[in-house]
Amino acid sequence: MILIVDDSTTNQVLLEAILQEEGYETVTAFGAKEAFKLIEKHRPKLILLDLLLPEVSGFDFLKELKGNESTSAIPVIVVSAVGSRENIETCIQLGASDFFTKPIDISTLVNKVKQTILA
Repeated sequence: MILIVDDSTTNQVLLEAILQEEGYETVTAFGAKEAFKLIEKHRPKLILLDLLLPEVSGFDFLKELKGNESTSAIPVIVVSAVGSRENIETCIQLGASDFFTKPIDISTLVNKVKQTILA
């Protein structure tokens, strides 16, 4: 199961459609608090994370996720419109396995998802 954390319904629907067409089960969250509740319940194989979230930023979510022993092994691919070199480097340092800048290249993202889940 793949968890999509994005506060945009449009982005959630797009990513869900792409991933479900590839045969993946997905679940969505609009923010960090909702995401952590879903992680406890469902234990995703992968998280697709937007950085611009309400209340708790994607950076803080990533920091908390990777700082917790029980969730640190869950791979995270950041999918964000704020793809500055600094943001990408920060996300990788915080433990993200990859970073995609919106608008995304669908086939590249799907390939990365496959590689990450099989790893």
